[in-house]
Amino acid sequence: MNIIYMHHAERKNNSKLAWENPKRKEDDITESGVVEAEILAKRSKNLKVTAIYSSPYKRCMRTAEIINKYHNVPIITDDRFNEIMPNEHWKDLLIRNMAAIDDIVKNYKNDDTIICVTSGVNVSAFICYFYGIKPSNEVPWTQTIAISPISFKINKIV
Repeated sequence: MNIIYMHHAERKNNSKLAWENPKRKEDDITESGVVEAEILAKRSKNLKVTAIYSSPYKRCMRTAEIINKYHNVPIITDDRFNEIMPNEHWKDLLIRNMAAIDDIVKNYKNDDTIICVTSGVNVSAFICYFYGIKPSNEVPWTQTIAISPISFKINKIV
């Protein structure tokens, strides 16, 4: 199975953390972000994508929709791929992201390719999951830049 973590395209209004700006989840992507997503969509068109998972944040959904132009597969929203929430501990974000990844692994086959469009900080959970790192508040806060795909492979024992 190939799970591709993908940070959403460049977003508008990149100034405040989610808990400082409740409307942040409504931030769209910039015109440059649309171009970035379209370039990545074209580059990924030969992948046999089974499904695209996305945070319901507007910037993630918009990125997923652009990428899906070449795949025409279901886009499944999952709140567990949202950014860190008010009063949430880092460990809790890692745990909820890893639970979402685990559900994907359980529900698809070894030859499936799944794209997960989410925010930059969530890459830490993907690293923890695929490298067997136990979630804790000491796990480094890792960040990626816009529209940076990272492919993780796993073979389920059948």
